[in-house]
Amino acid sequence: MSDCQTLLDFADQLIESNTGAALSQIQRLVLMEALTLRAKAKTYDQVASETGYSSGYIKAIAAELWKLLSKVSGKKVTKGNVQTMLQQQLKHEPSLLQDGRLVVETGMIPNRQPIIPKATDVTAVVTAAKATEIKETNGNKTDVNQAEVKEKATVIPSVILVVDDQPNIMNLLTSIMEQDEYEVWQASSGAEGLQMAAKVLPDLILLDVNMPDMDGYTVCQQLKADPQTTAIPIIFVSALDESWDKVKGFSVGGSDYITKPFNTLEVIVRIEDQLKIRQIQDQMLKADQAPTDSPQSKPSSAKAVILMVDDEPKNLALLTDVLEQEGYEIWQADSGAEALRVAGMVLPDLILLDINMPDMQGYDVCQQLKANAKTKLIPVIFVSALDETWDKVKAFSVGGSDYINKPIQIVELMARMKHQLQIWH
Repeated sequence: MSDCQTLLDFADQLIESNTGAALSQIQRLVLMEALTLRAKAKTYDQVASETGYSSGYIKAIAAELWKLLSKVSGKKVTKGNVQTMLQQQLKHEPSLLQDGRLVVETGMIPNRQPIIPKATDVTAVVTAAKATEIKETNGNKTDVNQAEVKEKATVIPSVILVVDDQPNIMNLLTSIMEQDEYEVWQASSGAEGLQMAAKVLPDLILLDVNMPDMDGYTVCQQLKADPQTTAIPIIFVSALDESWDKVKGFSVGGSDYITKPFNTLEVIVRIEDQLKIRQIQDQMLKADQAPTDSPQSKPSSAKAVILMVDDEPKNLALLTDVLEQEGYEIWQADSGAEALRVAGMVLPDLILLDINMPDMQGYDVCQQLKANAKTKLIPVIFVSALDETWDKVKAFSVGGSDYINKPIQIVELMARMKHQLQIWH
């Protein structure tokens, strides 16, 4: 019988060879627990407590992981049968085993980077996952910021207001949020949403657009006009999927726009992203200063500087032409390494980042930008043809501020860019 580490590595290889994306640290942790002997395995709640994430988030991660493994293996995979499935799959690949250990041939997986150090137990995987918070300066690693880990583990639940006239949608969103340990309030109309927002002062609002008494755009406008509620991030959740609907959502003050039917995990990560942004803004407000280690705020008359990163010359040329007509100053990079060099030199106001590039993935570029004190607060919008939920989740998990799919709808891109520039400058 293959040991847990061998099966974990095999699952990682199986997924990456089929999707091009390696398992994240938290996915590896969830999978390791499923492969551990029943008597020693931890529950999702225990994993959540150990890592500082909520139970709902860990459960959502697990559900998407089993779905992903089912897709690449062609079999129904659950927590209960994943070990057996991987053992059976590995039996059909005897050339990959050497002395009972998994062997990956050089070049089998292009640009392969180890996600975490090899671990023989779950504790090592947890340590490696938390080690993503290690900061690097001139190549020298410093200690993990334990205060940040502790703060994450002891954070007070955020308050979410859900506004939707459809009870089934409102209850579904409420269930998702409560599983992720948010405190949830409900409103079934625009007028009630305004009253509840003023009363509760939630940390974030999920807002439908089409409601009988007052549409979501009007609700958002009124919330933004009230000094008490103007800073609350609002995510539109609507069946309206035209570019103009999204543009209007941003134009009235929305922070994000999710279309119905929605994916649970994407809703969670977009909410977490907005809450994280607000937390940073609150910290800067308390410090009563602009982010000194980010690009300095520009006078309103100055052009915003945009760095576009894409290995396709046609994409760079098309977007450069459009954005220059809008008055932006454009810099280009056709590789990940060039992007890191230009970003450090120019300190752009915003970065548009492709994912699939020959030298390194956009995920890796974003991680390195966020690990650098000079560039960590530059907003990064991923622009990619990849449309799976996990692509978006991974983009947000490495520090992305937004994600837009190719082919690009220019008006939507402009609206999302404008929103990010307003937040950070």
